[in-house]
Amino acid sequence: MASVTKRIITSIGITGDASMLIIAPGPPAHTASSTATTLAPAAQTLHAHVGNNTAKAAHRKVAWKRRSGCIWLFESSHNGAFTKKVQGGCTGHSWLYVQTTTGWKSGWIHDRNHAGFSIHAFSKEERKRMGKVKFTWHKTQRNEPAQLIKH
Repeated sequence: MASVTKRIITSIGITGDASMLIIAPGPPAHTASSTATTLAPAAQTLHAHVGNNTAKAAHRKVAWKRRSGCIWLFESSHNGAFTKKVQGGCTGHSWLYVQTTTGWKSGWIHDRNHAGFSIHAFSKEERKRMGKVKFTWHKTQRNEPAQLIKH
């Protein structure tokens, strides 16, 4: 398991001790082919420095999901979120749903490889009404339970 974990981390471009990877409890039996992984805080900090070395990076939450030979990255912060297929050629799309601190909801956003949402895509007035991202749900196909990330 450790060599597989280290290979996954290395192939995605994260360096460091593989023991930082925490494997979350398995999904319900009807999605037994899926496994979800979440990076420990130290690994989140390691990943967060890529492209953003500010205090805002500490509010970023990252999770990984492996299903049918593919790996998806689920990322969320107070300003946006995305679901992205980062490895593999399996079927399935990237799915994302966002809810803000004021209760605004995005509806399901999906695309073949990358589904994204950014507060900054809206006008200043709209951003004030929307607030910050509070909850995001991520999944890799239409008929699977979504993984929740809370802020």
